[in-house]
Amino acid sequence: MKPITRWAAGLAALAALLATTACQDYALTRPEMTDVFFQDPPSAVDILLIVDNSCSMMDEQTKLSAGFQEFVTYFEFADVDYHIGVVTTDTADPNQSGRLRGNTKWIEPGTADAATVFQQNVMVGTNGSGSEKGLDAARKALGPEMVNGHNAGFLREDAYLSLIFVSDEEDYSSEPVANYINFFWSLKGERERGSFNASSLVGADEGGQPADCGDTGDPYSGANAAHRYVDVAAQTGGVIRSICADDFTPIITEMGLNTSRLTDRFQLSKAPDPHSIEVELTPPDEEMRMIEAGDADHPWEYRLEGEGEEETYWIVFVGQMPPVNSKIVIRYDRGDGAPVDGGE
Repeated sequence: MKPITRWAAGLAALAALLATTACQDYALTRPEMTDVFFQDPPSAVDILLIVDNSCSMMDEQTKLSAGFQEFVTYFEFADVDYHIGVVTTDTADPNQSGRLRGNTKWIEPGTADAATVFQQNVMVGTNGSGSEKGLDAARKALGPEMVNGHNAGFLREDAYLSLIFVSDEEDYSSEPVANYINFFWSLKGERERGSFNASSLVGADEGGQPADCGDTGDPYSGANAAHRYVDVAAQTGGVIRSICADDFTPIITEMGLNTSRLTDRFQLSKAPDPHSIEVELTPPDEEMRMIEAGDADHPWEYRLEGEGEEETYWIVFVGQMPPVNSKIVIRYDRGDGAPVDGGE
């Protein structure tokens, strides 16, 4: 019986080895990287638009004033409690400097005829100082004098903060850009820095770099490169777009999305092998499900952006974005990041 026992023991050992090997082979086929994201917007956001009121800004104010519904689309989608106020870039006039405009100083979800109020507040006129100081104006509006005075009630302690600069000139404020950014961050105390961001609709090219645009030979047309406004937006994760665009509608929509902190774009931490990408979505109160690139409700695509050391890797939802309070898990093997078949 002993030889049979040894033979049986050998078979058992071989079976165990094969089972172990099979498990290892299976583990090796699973994607090696996992990035986890949450669609978790804030419950409240205070938005301050700083609008150039110099002599060349009438057309830009008109285009901006028509975009209220596009701007608030994503706030309504996520049920975000918003304040939207407007100041000008004129700090020379004490009746304008840092003061919220309008009889209704800010718009909130319950504001009556909000689109008209927005239009009236954004149409700031063209008689302001030609030395535009948007950063100084924003700091003045959110500083102690105004927060405890004319602008009392606009800035809330528990709300995220977003600034949107709209100008066809460079900023001529007196201090380095970093001083203003640090001030705006300080308003949120020790909270994560994502609680403040700034966007800029200014003199910039399609890639978001400072640039002259339009007919700069005409004093009432075109825009000058806005290095400082671009710098603020780039450092705080905001949107940078050209004020020379013919149509502001998609820009205003994009800025509303950015300000709401919702997103349809998720940046991968490493360069992927695009063939290996798996996306899982867990909406609130629902089971996790794997979603294919061609999913009927939440189609997505992989995109490589930038070049060389500036390359970034994204999963972008091209239909309906992930629902509020959902979890997105993206698994993939590391690769060279090259898009499948050379496409985006």
